[in-house]
Amino acid sequence: MYKSFLVSSLFKKGLSNKIFSTLDVIKEEKLGNICNITTGKLDANAMVENGQYRFYTCAKDYYYIDKYAFDTEALLISGNGAYVGYIHYYKGKFNAYQRTYVLDQFTENIQYIKVYLDEFLSKRINSEKKEGNTPYIVLSTLSDMTIKLTNSKDENNVINTFNNINTMIN
Repeated sequence: MYKSFLVSSLFKKGLSNKIFSTLDVIKEEKLGNICNITTGKLDANAMVENGQYRFYTCAKDYYYIDKYAFDTEALLISGNGAYVGYIHYYKGKFNAYQRTYVLDQFTENIQYIKVYLDEFLSKRINSEKKEGNTPYIVLSTLSDMTIKLTNSKDENNVINTFNNINTMIN
């Protein structure tokens, strides 16, 4: 347990930056230029027990619902609350809470974008999040975020490296 925590801490304190800093950046794009960003339309209480489709709220877990609004490959990002910025990946039919951001129709590798956001979105959120009773982000927090893109071989290497490290940590 301690070893896992130590590896995770060391990784988060610099290894991810080193991995991304070694990439040959081909171009930088705003996230809003490489995908569609919208939100769900439902209240969080719309979930039902034993529903047919996944229902994403701003929690780490997903719930269920009987109607879907999306049938796509997407990243779902918590827009408020204790888990603001938490990212789910899902491909299929699902629905989402009104403060959950749904990113789909990617023109770049969605798995690379997920890894990139996993590593850098929290820094952006911490510098921009709106404080109040419930912390939250706004659309521009995501749409204006710059993503450093590289060639597909390097993207696949980054995806595999992070997946392997996360598997070892878990």
